[in-house]
Amino acid sequence: MVKVLAIVGSPRKENTYKLVEAVAEAVAGKKSVETELVHLADFDIEHCSGCSDFCEKTGECNIQDDMQKLYPMLKDADVLIIGSPTYYWNVTGLVKDFIDRANPLYHTESLKGKISAAVTVAEEDGQELALSAISSFFDLQNMKQVGGIAVVRGDKPVGEAELGMAKALGEMIASKLP
Repeated sequence: MVKVLAIVGSPRKENTYKLVEAVAEAVAGKKSVETELVHLADFDIEHCSGCSDFCEKTGECNIQDDMQKLYPMLKDADVLIIGSPTYYWNVTGLVKDFIDRANPLYHTESLKGKISAAVTVAEEDGQELALSAISSFFDLQNMKQVGGIAVVRGDKPVGEAELGMAKALGEMIASKLP
């Protein structure tokens, strides 16, 4: 069975959450997959401590927090979707900490070849830079990117048009699955 791990890097369960959920549901609607939605705000993830490359030497992180729960989920996933609202034209601190703490997976090449997609949401601007930050993470991990969506919602919540974009991204992901 194909496993989809959808990561939401928003502190709230609103716009980004709804879009990432719609992407994951669209993948599941097209293929026989198992999806899991992870809301990073529900996890206690510390900042990377820059501990002289412990992860490079051992393939593990020496910080014992909730990231230890996410490592096996990431390794088991076939598809990784990451979503972030735009904070100061970039990803949230939740996403940045997650990316930094995924460094052991880089050294063990645990994400190499997995399918990936990104979702970013901005009120006004910066969504493309946030999308680029997530895309760069995927590139560094040698993942197969199938696309991403960068939404500007203005002062309104995401609507049918944006959810349609999310569903289309999910269908694109599904088309790449065996």
